Parts: sequence; C-alpha cells; structure tokens
Amino acid sequence: MNEISNQQVNEDEIDLIELTKKIYLEKKFILKISILAALFGVIYALFQPNEFTSSTTFIPQLSSGVKTGGSSLGGLASLAGINLGGMESSSEFPPSLYPQVVNGIPFKIDLLSATINLNGEEILVKDYFSNQGSSLNILGTIKKYTIGLPSLLLGSFNAQDVVLSKSEIYLVTQEDEELFKIVSKALSLSINDKEGFITISFTDNEKNIAAQITQIAQTLLQKKIIEFKNQSSSEMLDFAMKQYDEKKNSYEKLQDERAVFVDKNINISSSLFQNKLSRIESEVNISSSIVQQLASQVEQAKLQVNKDTPVFTTIQPVTIPFEKSAPKRSLIVIVFLFLGLVFSIGYVLVKEPAMEIIKSIKS
Repeated sequence: MNEISNQQVNEDEIDLIELTKKIYLEKKFILKISILAALFGVIYALFQPNEFTSSTTFIPQLSSGVKTGGSSLGGLASLAGINLGGMESSSEFPPSLYPQVVNGIPFKIDLLSATINLNGEEILVKDYFSNQGSSLNILGTIKKYTIGLPSLLLGSFNAQDVVLSKSEIYLVTQEDEELFKIVSKALSLSINDKEGFITISFTDNEKNIAAQITQIAQTLLQKKIIEFKNQSSSEMLDFAMKQYDEKKNSYEKLQDERAVFVDKNINISSSLFQNKLSRIESEVNISSSIVQQLASQVEQAKLQVNKDTPVFTTIQPVTIPFEKSAPKRSLIVIVFLFLGLVFSIGYVLVKEPAMEIIKSIKS
C-alpha cells in the first residue's frame, strides 16, 4: 500500500517538474507576451481621461420630537384632515432614507435640470452629459438616430405634453434613462452611522464641473429633506391661512354692514333699531374673536414650520479637487502585465495537450 502511494507522489513530482520545465523552455515567449501586454496596458492607461472627485460632508441636526396632541394647533390640524393626536409633530426623516431620495427619479430630474457654468457659459446639466456622451460614443449616437429614432421621436412628442409635478406620474424616455445611469455612476452618497455625518461626492473629467454638481446635489438633497419633514406642518399652515383669510373677509363685511346700518338709521332711536344693532354688534364681536383665534393659530403654524425645518451643519464644504482620483495608471499596467503572464503561461501549458487532442480527433 505504501509503495502505491509513494509511486503516486513520484508521478505528481514528475508532472510538476515537467510543467516547470515547459515554462522555463518557453521563457522567452512568456517574457515577450508579458512585455507586449504591459506595453498595451501603458497605451491603454495613457488614453484614459483623468477623473476628478469633489465631495462635501455635512451633519443633519435632528430635532427633538414634541407632542402637540392637546394643543389648539392639533385641533386645527384635525379640521384640515391631518391627524396629529399622539404623534410627534416633528417626525424625523432618518438619514438611512437619504439614498432612496438620491436614487429617486424626481431628484435626478431636478439635478439634470440645474444649470452649471462651463467655460463662462450657463448650460443645463442634462445638455452637458448629452454632449459629453455624444462626443465619446459615436456608435451610441448612430444607434440613437437609427434604431432608436422612433422612441426618440415618441419621447419628444410626449415630453411636450407632460408637465411634471409632485402628484403626477413621471415620463422617462430612453435618453433620460441613459442620463440617469451616468448620474448614478458618478454620484455617490455615503452615511456614517456611528458619527452621523453624510458625504456626497461626484466624479467627472472636469474638476470644476465635479465641484458644481456636488454643490447642486447637496442643495437638492437638503431641500427635499426639508420638504419631506415640513409636509404636515406646511399643510396646517396653508389651511390656517385659508381659514384666517375667509373669516377675516367675513369680519370686515360685518363691520361694513354695521356701519351702513348705523348711517341709514342715524336719527332713529327706536327699540327695534337697538335690537338689530345689538344683534349685528354681537355677530361682529363673535367674528372678531374667531379672527383673533385664527390669527394666533396661524402664528403657531408658522412657528411649527420653523421648528420642523431641519438644520444642516457643513463640516467639509465643496472644494475643487486638486489631484485626480482616477485612473490609477500604474495599477492598470500591473494588471495588464499580470494578465499577459497568466495567458502566456496558460498557452504554453495547454498547447501540447490541445494539439494531441486535435490530432486524435482528426485521426
């Protein structure tokens, strides 16, 4: 039994020796292929455009929730159809949901609709990426205006009839989807759960553009977070303002009716006149108290909106990057050299067995 195992070990050693011998005999071929692969890697690395990454870091100041279930503002909210009973008026919008906002279609549309400064000219972010993609991808342009021409025309016709808003369904064309992919690839958002800070970064071939779009993305994200947090309190404020304006107009009409009634009966002092005047003044007083109460509730609603508005503290402002973030040209050359070495060794080891298999198949 031991003799058989020793024989297998010897055969394995012989195989390893043979493989090493083959590699050594073909060392010049392996060296040539590796050098050619490295040269190709150098050429490839030199043709790769520089990329610059601009970033910013901020901390959202989370407010402490204060219950308002028993307040007059909560009663006003119930009239508006907003239920605040037992709920915190300043419900938090957790940072864990920020990536959902950034990856959402409304955010990307607003980002692409923003303007940037390119060589002293104001252009849309959408136009910048469209022009950049068309100049770098000729095949994509040909495909766009040949195979994709029907969808392009359909998308342009539909785009004329659709006005996007918060409550409407968004229409996304094929061109928009391609631009969304570019934005998603270049825009990055990271959350530090332990320290609580948020980092937004954007990568582009132009350092100034990278900084501008990073600033736009930060402003848009903070704006949308404020909108989400202020939605309930803003609805309460709108309802309070509407009720206040209606009651104020009614109150002013009652004042005018009282003045007209007194002017028409200025020389009359009958009991009937006093009764009608008393009723009108009673309505005026009631309307006045309602207007005063609504005015107070409007001020409370305004304070609630300010209280629910989150504050963002910027730790690291947006700066124009000085050094490129990519490509790592030395790493590219090393990778190509390694691939050339692996493929050349593989070819040397597989060449003879492959030729024997082909001969056996032919025979």
